[in-house]
Amino acid sequence: MAGLRETIGKRVLKNKLKSFHRETRVHNFKTAESAVILFDAQKENAFKIIWEFRGFLKDKGINCTIYGYVNQKEVPPDMLFWKDLYIINRSNLNWFLQPGGEAAELYKKENPDLLIDFNTAYRLEIQFLVQLSPASFKIGCFTDEKNDYDLMIKLSEDNRMAYLSEQFKHYISMLNPVSE
Repeated sequence: MAGLRETIGKRVLKNKLKSFHRETRVHNFKTAESAVILFDAQKENAFKIIWEFRGFLKDKGINCTIYGYVNQKEVPPDMLFWKDLYIINRSNLNWFLQPGGEAAELYKKENPDLLIDFNTAYRLEIQFLVQLSPASFKIGCFTDEKNDYDLMIKLSEDNRMAYLSEQFKHYISMLNPVSE
């Protein structure tokens, strides 16, 4: 059934994208005013790395909201009550894996300059969020799957989230957006 759910989910996402439009614009840490971070909240040391990256963005004057995904029915208690952190869990997914619920509704209202996806594996649940986001500039890990990233970082098997964080900092800093 899981394969069928994902196949139907991909088709639903594809249909939603037909009527979806976003304005793309390259941003670096000097031009961005807001950012959304997506991450797998169950990865080892994820909170530490994400919180450090959030601090880095805050130091640059960028407003930041964080959305984590937990592949279980309940949100673990240690993930509750963090400022600017919202968790989407398996209970928030519909039959074809599209996120719903309070955190997903808040996410849909976001219109950030940067969307930074720390997920290292392709998950349809996350792709609903990434591809239907109106973010001006989307950054994530390289994947052969259909995606909506404007900048992708290729990782080897042994690279971790901390390495990805450093790569995001390095490459986004190098970008030189065209002035309008």
